[in-house]
Amino acid sequence: MNSNSQEIAVISYNTPHRKTQDVLFGLKAKAYNKVTVLALPFVYRENPFKPIYTHRPSKAIEVSTADLCSRLGYGFKIVEAAEIKTYLDNNPTDFVLIAGAGLLPDDLVEQHRLINSHPGWLPLVRGLDSLKWAIHKQIKAGVTCHFVDSTADAGYLIKQKEIPVYKNDTFHSLAYRQYETEIELLVESIALIPQKNEFPALSDTASEPTRRMPKAIEEKLMEEFEAYKTIFAQD
Repeated sequence: MNSNSQEIAVISYNTPHRKTQDVLFGLKAKAYNKVTVLALPFVYRENPFKPIYTHRPSKAIEVSTADLCSRLGYGFKIVEAAEIKTYLDNNPTDFVLIAGAGLLPDDLVEQHRLINSHPGWLPLVRGLDSLKWAIHKQIKAGVTCHFVDSTADAGYLIKQKEIPVYKNDTFHSLAYRQYETEIELLVESIALIPQKNEFPALSDTASEPTRRMPKAIEEKLMEEFEAYKTIFAQD
């Protein structure tokens, strides 16, 4: 199927958002032109969690998602989470990418194939702060692209990629390499899925979903990272 004919929906937020911008730039670079962003309201917390070590790129270009879509020639629609299923029911879409969203309704994920790119090696590292927990538990760093289901960070495997670790890495250089791979796999999934016949189920019992890393553990993370490199670093 020609990229110009594929209808793609991107679930995101109605606010400048770094991951969304990078996904949209990646789609445009690959000449996907029939893209519509379904923008959810972003909920700002009164007392947001502040980690010791920020590891996700967060600085977005200060342009609204609506204006960015207009400049890229993409569609844009503000929605509530409960309205996404109705939109997809009434607007046939070849691929639905998740670039930013909280928990989505079960009927949506059960009746439509939503594609997520998780910054961890599923099913071993599920949930939040996946890279930090991988380092703490001495599990390989990776990215898993998958179809979601109603269970957190499970569903059906599309592709996984291990993130190489080098002896001269810092924690943040590894984190950024993982983030870049996360974006790449999400965009690449559109071309990859039609070539695959099987999408193995990902276990939802091999590990429990993680929460934000407590600071009592996080304060030892850099020490643990040096130990992590002795196990996983390449020459």
